[in-house]
Amino acid sequence: MNKLLIAGAMSLAFLTGCAGKVNSHKVQAANGSTLDVATIFTPVDMNNNHYADLNLREVSPAHSGTGMGLAVLSVALGGGINTSSFDKDNYKGSSIDSMPEPTSRYLGPKAESQIKTWLDKNGGGYAYKQPLFIAAAQWSLVYTDMSASNSHYDLTYRVKFYKRPEGGNMLSAYVVSECSPTRATAPLGDWKANNYAKVTQETQKMMDACLLELENQLPRLLKK
Repeated sequence: MNKLLIAGAMSLAFLTGCAGKVNSHKVQAANGSTLDVATIFTPVDMNNNHYADLNLREVSPAHSGTGMGLAVLSVALGGGINTSSFDKDNYKGSSIDSMPEPTSRYLGPKAESQIKTWLDKNGGGYAYKQPLFIAAAQWSLVYTDMSASNSHYDLTYRVKFYKRPEGGNMLSAYVVSECSPTRATAPLGDWKANNYAKVTQETQKMMDACLLELENQLPRLLKK
């Protein structure tokens, strides 16, 4: 069996094994070109040492004291100073279990359709040996201003697209594209209304923007 194919399969198994639930499919074009596409959660080492959000994460001003306290404790215990530890976007907050992260359900299928169209035009029957990863990285509602009596909250969505070069191996650096659309801001009550309907609506807009970014990046990601 082709050594590059083995390396690609091993990298898919290793990364998906480290990234929790996996949604992996083989995308096949009419001309015979194929590409394995895996929708996963971004591994910690590729996400600025932060766990990806499995559900919507809500961070209120009440979480800020705990977040900063843990950061200070880490420094005191010899963990070193990491400025991101003091960033409210990285505080643990509360997991909204009724709102599972939507990338695999919404963006993933649309991305695979988009990739098939690209392969139909540009694949030339080539069977890609290295998989393409669509990796959810962040999905959060974080207070805008702790000093405000009725703080607005910022909705953030971030996803990564990455793939090792064809001809590469498990040690090869990934070709990476990150999509982080402009945050949406609204009062928390608006976000929570009707079972977080506004969160779902705005997140889908952000994912649609990331589909456009993926389309622009496919020639670089799928370079043969």
